Amino acid sequence: MKIAVIGANSTLGRKVVNKAEEKGINVVGMVRTAENLVGSGPLVLKDYHSLEQEDLEGCHYVVDTVSFPHIDRYSTELLPVWRLLEIMKDSAQKLLCVGSCSFLYTDKTRQKMVLDDSCLCSDSEDEKSHLRMCVNAFRRLGTNRNVHWGVLCPPLILDRRGYGAGNLEFGNDIVPMGLDGNSSITLNEFANAVIELLLRGFDDHQCISVRSVKD
Repeated sequence: MKIAVIGANSTLGRKVVNKAEEKGINVVGMVRTAENLVGSGPLVLKDYHSLEQEDLEGCHYVVDTVSFPHIDRYSTELLPVWRLLEIMKDSAQKLLCVGSCSFLYTDKTRQKMVLDDSCLCSDSEDEKSHLRMCVNAFRRLGTNRNVHWGVLCPPLILDRRGYGAGNLEFGNDIVPMGLDGNSSITLNEFANAVIELLLRGFDDHQCISVRSVKD
């Protein structure tokens, strides 16, 4: 398998690159700057909005670790994912975006998203603004049917410091939560989830959730 990682030098991107190579997956790193690079594969150094289909040649999957996690750094009209949708149109390649818990539904009725639930959503206005932008971007992504895409969303808590050694539990577009109320995953485990999902495959135009389940 060969994959391209958009934002291969981001915190999550670096973990995805390393874990992919541990599994024997060939990785092409796509970065804007030659900083904090990892991995032994080829590198494409250019602005994401300048990417062309040729840059993705031979790749089975494209993993976007930038658009949703770093949405605050871009206008919603300038997210890298929109360029990817252009150059991957009618391609057999699959796009996996790293998403947000904001557009996961709170229960099986699918009447309310996490963003709309005051009990699950942060009181911080900056955080709410970020979540709103993620929801709006996801809704726009949902109108696209010319690209084979999926979105992998973390649970309510994404621990950026812990290592984590739990099992991964994948779900659908409902926020994953244990009977004890646990809805968490470490960044390290989330990177593992990205690679596992690529290896097992996913259906087109689906929102997939994942959480860590401790033994």
